[in-house]
Amino acid sequence: MEPWQKTLRDACDRTSQTEVARRLGVSPAMVNQALRDQYRGDLERLQALVEGALGGQTVTCPVVGPLRKDKCLDHQGRDRKFATANPLKSQLYRACRSGCPHSKLPKEY
Repeated sequence: MEPWQKTLRDACDRTSQTEVARRLGVSPAMVNQALRDQYRGDLERLQALVEGALGGQTVTCPVVGPLRKDKCLDHQGRDRKFATANPLKSQLYRACRSGCPHSKLPKEY
């Protein structure tokens, strides 16, 4: 069992799969499948969510410095129309799409 899977299992044992899913921003079914080693989706994304939200692991963001892995993924998924209202969100939007080593997105700029 990978360390992130143990973190996920321990969190579910302390609370519930539904509560852990809520904290991760995923469905309870996804958590259940991951615990049973039957999840066929993006395991790398799920691992980053668990490591960030439940394990407190961070990456070094070029805009804000230390940033939890789950929050990094959240910024990568933001829609462009919501990135222009706030200068910080605008900087994060551009950084995620212009070569940040932690980004899973294609370069746009």
